Amino acid sequence: MAFARACKEEEFELAEHLLRAIEVVARKQNDCEQLDAAYMILAQAVDGLRSDAREGRK
Repeated sequence: MAFARACKEEEFELAEHLLRAIEVVARKQNDCEQLDAAYMILAQAVDGLRSDAREGRK
């Protein structure tokens, strides 16, 4: 939830640190489900920024 919020609020420096922690946990647990979800959230946030830029917002 913290990662999703950081992405939503465009706090990408914080999101990067949280993503690294998610990656470590995923590797240790040999479970990439949460990691895949985190990458999807990040992709959606970046796509939103691109859409905003194309439309002249922000």
